[in-house]
Amino acid sequence: MGRSLDNGWRNMDNKSLIMLEYPQVINRLKKYASFSLSEERAEKLHPYTDPDIIRYRLEMVREARHLLSVNDSIQLGGCLDISQSLLYASKGGTLEGTTLWRIAYMMILARDLSRSLRFHAEEYPELAKFSDALQPPHGLIERINNTVTDHGEVLDSASPALAEIRRKIRSSYSKLLGKLERMLKDSRYQSMIQEAIITQRNGRYVIPIKSEYRGQLKSIVHDQSSSGATLFVEPLAT
Repeated sequence: MGRSLDNGWRNMDNKSLIMLEYPQVINRLKKYASFSLSEERAEKLHPYTDPDIIRYRLEMVREARHLLSVNDSIQLGGCLDISQSLLYASKGGTLEGTTLWRIAYMMILARDLSRSLRFHAEEYPELAKFSDALQPPHGLIERINNTVTDHGEVLDSASPALAEIRRKIRSSYSKLLGKLERMLKDSRYQSMIQEAIITQRNGRYVIPIKSEYRGQLKSIVHDQSSSGATLFVEPLAT
């Protein structure tokens, strides 16, 4: 076209825009935005004065209107604004699992839209030009899906080191509970035990013993009942 899209509107002064009620037009347009970022983009729109740019833009609008009217599978609803997360990551920031999932979700929407535009390239050539820009980096969606769940929880498959750490944690947890269960069944401790249960206090696994046996079982007291008759202790053996 020979002229920049960014500079095509600069001859339109603010007074003319107000007389034409352009701000009211923009406010109505924003109500149709599907998510916050598109609303922000709508607010920054300005009318063009270059005929070539106007014709080009109108052609894109015509293609988009027709495409959406005949193809129900193309939807932009549910989009999320991930711009701040991407900016944070670009500066070396570490993203949480939920944020990574949001990014993967948006990449899936972009990938599906890109495929649709390519499929309809002959009918909508101007829109199809955006298909390459919508394609996410190869393998990134799969990498994120193998790393976090849709609730943002990090999976064991995120890395071999994490998988090994969690395996050791599960093994240690199993050994700990096994040791406490054996103590509850051991005849040496039967008279001390208030109730044969394993519970938690302050994030530690404890068993309830009668308060009069405080000094007879080597342990750390983490809590006691309101009556003071029961102590919740963590045996030093565990």
